[in-house]
Amino acid sequence: MKHSMCTVAAAAVLGLALAGCQPAAGPITVRSPGAAPSPSPSELAAIIQAAVEDRNGTVLDTPPAMSLAGEHMTAAYLSKRERDLSKVARSKAGFKAMGFWYTSFSTKLTVESVEVTGSEASVRFKELTEEYQASTANGPSSIPSGYSLVQTATFRSSGDAWQLDSIAPSVHGGGLPMSVVEG
Repeated sequence: MKHSMCTVAAAAVLGLALAGCQPAAGPITVRSPGAAPSPSPSELAAIIQAAVEDRNGTVLDTPPAMSLAGEHMTAAYLSKRERDLSKVARSKAGFKAMGFWYTSFSTKLTVESVEVTGSEASVRFKELTEEYQASTANGPSSIPSGYSLVQTATFRSSGDAWQLDSIAPSVHGGGLPMSVVEG
């Protein structure tokens, strides 16, 4: 009995000594392979803001460089955007043939809801955009035209990030701005 008590005491002392040599354990995060962490609404809103500004910029005479980075969009989103560019270019050419063109815009987004289900996230948001125009008859206007549009952005997880997969208006049909191409 005395021998086993000494063995237990020695093991306890050795265990404590070894524990002091180990690095402190931090929080352990367990994620299934390929699963992205839960997205923050502000992260998703920043991606949507860049995408909407890129989309709206296509109506300008000289569109700005795209600001949405490739890692923030799926191939499906990029493909649809490329298809939309030719439709927007035709609309823009028709508008310019009538003597009008857009010179600038400003866009404000308000996130209304965020729903995350597994590897997908859905963000309902409201876009408020003011567009400034110019005409051959009157030159630049200081009074903007504007629109408000409720839309849904869909995201998919990819590795450690969330990528924009689509943006669709909640109301379909007539009255959509030139930059919003359905289908």
